[in-house]
Amino acid sequence: MNDVPKNGGRLRQFDMFENLSDDELSLIAKETRERHFESGEVVCEEGSASDTMFFIQSGSVSVRKQGVTLARLQAGDYFGEMSLITGAERNASVVTLAPSVLLEVSAPAFHVIIERSPLAMRNLLTTFDTRLRRHNEKVVEQFLQLKQQYEELEDSHQRLLRSDKMASIGLLTAGIAHEINNPLFVITGYLNVIGEMLESGGLSVDELNGIHDKLDKASQAIVKLVSGIKTYVRIEDAQPAPIDLNSAILESLDLVSFLYQQDQIELRHELAADSPVIRGSLGKLQQVLMNLLSNARDSMETTPRRTITVSTRSEGSRVVLKVADTGCGISAKNLDRIFISGYTSKPVGKGSGMGLDLVRKIIEEMDGSIGVASEPGAGTTFRIVFPLFPA
Repeated sequence: MNDVPKNGGRLRQFDMFENLSDDELSLIAKETRERHFESGEVVCEEGSASDTMFFIQSGSVSVRKQGVTLARLQAGDYFGEMSLITGAERNASVVTLAPSVLLEVSAPAFHVIIERSPLAMRNLLTTFDTRLRRHNEKVVEQFLQLKQQYEELEDSHQRLLRSDKMASIGLLTAGIAHEINNPLFVITGYLNVIGEMLESGGLSVDELNGIHDKLDKASQAIVKLVSGIKTYVRIEDAQPAPIDLNSAILESLDLVSFLYQQDQIELRHELAADSPVIRGSLGKLQQVLMNLLSNARDSMETTPRRTITVSTRSEGSRVVLKVADTGCGISAKNLDRIFISGYTSKPVGKGSGMGLDLVRKIIEEMDGSIGVASEPGAGTTFRIVFPLFPA
């Protein structure tokens, strides 16, 4: 490192020194030293004390903040002046991109420049303006990139919701067909009875009223089942609305009841008497319930006792929903990983690892939270907390 010559020849190449006298330039030159850096060397670090600024005589540098590149500067540029103006620590790190020669000017010399050179001040303001415009353009560019990434993620999220629902609907097909066939069998049977009675002329008013009640009950069962299916398969983002939590649970249990009976699974519910109401999307809430019921079913494939219990309980301004099973449980090392996207303990072809991640996201969209407690061999309990919707 050598002192810059008194005539300040090296400083004259920078606009900031153009209208300084030789004496003033010589004074500054005494407070300036020439520094040589190899490529990749750190010139100054973010958060370090600042008492100098740098002018790039040759080479180039990268200005970085928390590892993110803010700017690339080359010969003729300068940096470090903001810390001298504010007296604060350096707000960024600077690393050379190539072998570089920098002129390091001390704080007293910098203040001489500012006090004695209007042109230097104008150049500083121009530099600030250029940097602000450059940073604004970069921020806008980054915002547009983030917006595009968000839209792509939202599209992926919606496709995952659809695929998750389609998979569960496929599993429910047999159960849905059975549940519809039962009331249809009642309806067709009594229609035949009516036909026979009409032919024989032996149909009384009381008998007709009794048949009417049975047909009405059977048709309402079909309407209720179809309504539940339509709600469940609805995927679009409807506006959040009040939801009777107990009713949503009972509808979901109705949809899977036959299928789970075939697997010797007992479905129980212990629902709060005050019928708690929450706010959100009924279709998405049912997707959460169906996913948890499906996971509970899978966990009990090898267990002798197969019971799923769904319960609700009001706690002040919140309602707690629990889905508990008597399945194989989850090991402690995997318990913290089950909500991570892509994680699954199921064999290849049986699980994508997306279900519980989607469950967590849907619950958080409804301002709720989800936790889990489990022990291997002792079953698993998912605990969901929602804010109560004001009456």
